[in-house]
Amino acid sequence: MFLLRNAIRGYAWGSHTHLPRFLGLESSDGPQAELWIGAHDSDPSYLPDGRALNDVIAEAPVELLGERVVDLFGPRLPYLMKVLAVAEPLSLQVHPSTDRALIGHAREEAAGIPLDAPHRSYKDASHKPELIFALTRFEGMAGFRDVTRSAQILRMLDLPWADDLAHRLEAGSPFQTLRAVVTDLLAQGGPETAELLAAIREAAVRAEERGHREEMRANPVRLDPGRINREAMRVFAMVAKLIEQYPDDPGVLVTLLLNHVVLAPGEAMFLDAGVLHAYVSGLGVEIMASSDNVLRAGLTPKHRDVPELLAVTNFTPMPPPQWEASERGPGHAVLEPPVADFALTVGRAPVAAPPADGPRTIVVLQGTVDLVTGGERVTACQGETVFVPHAAGPLTIEGEGRVAIGAVPA
Repeated sequence: MFLLRNAIRGYAWGSHTHLPRFLGLESSDGPQAELWIGAHDSDPSYLPDGRALNDVIAEAPVELLGERVVDLFGPRLPYLMKVLAVAEPLSLQVHPSTDRALIGHAREEAAGIPLDAPHRSYKDASHKPELIFALTRFEGMAGFRDVTRSAQILRMLDLPWADDLAHRLEAGSPFQTLRAVVTDLLAQGGPETAELLAAIREAAVRAEERGHREEMRANPVRLDPGRINREAMRVFAMVAKLIEQYPDDPGVLVTLLLNHVVLAPGEAMFLDAGVLHAYVSGLGVEIMASSDNVLRAGLTPKHRDVPELLAVTNFTPMPPPQWEASERGPGHAVLEPPVADFALTVGRAPVAAPPADGPRTIVVLQGTVDLVTGGERVTACQGETVFVPHAAGPLTIEGEGRVAIGAVPA
């Protein structure tokens, strides 16, 4: 088993306090956004002897991953874990399917675009489904809301532009209408867009205040959920904040059409390929296919590849993509989304046995635990991570701590 040293990425949307507190360090002078835990070539974890985990796996893939995983994915760790610390909204983004990633990566390789080029969209040839498990209250936007519901929320703004958009959403098939609407919204720009966003912000603030006043006057016993729309109030508060940060960004307009998702600690959200999303705030453990492919459309100073994003996005309306545990017992939950690359178990020691074979990655969330295999015992405390290779065999987790376990599902 290997204690890992992991890279921290300091994106502008990161928190100054979340990751330092989690790792037991002093607050950072700059934002710290992502702790990368895995073997992706862009930022692999390192062993105590200084070797990179991806290099160690390449030297002995069957020993570290097992024949089953190598047969399925080749000689590479198929998942990547992160601890995500969000203080400001991430970019409005989507991740590609495997087929789209293969095509996009090959196209950019043939064009000679360097992997570290700012305008590179496909860093690798992998899809990137992802699951986020909330450690604190975690807020985000994900997937297109039912168009009828979006039309109702838009009309609450009491703004001609919003009324026109609501009418358009209700006029055709949801998939085709959303595709056309989003394409038009992202094509906007210039002074007219800034003026529109300013008007929307004023309307959103008024609508939120009006909703709060109505809620205070309402009798809670007789409260009509259809009349007092808490979802709309949360959306308006979020949109007003986004417009303050991005006063001329048409991507903000698209967020009016997305599900607003709030996870309580212990809840999770799964995002498959093609789901348009942006995280807004919170601390969480994320596990995904081992990929760094991101297509952006707004809410960021980074490269935006709007045509490719529109080609990849799934415009079918969906419920908020919260993901329930497939197994939940005293102190633990097993999260197995419909992908072959990863599963996540979160629980307090002693934890229900994780997979007995394949690679396993342990992130200690609280306290101190002992990881025990047939011939080895490793002690790890909050913020520390351990890679358990296939050859270590069955694993027992003891102690007084809470852990997240990434693995390849059987």
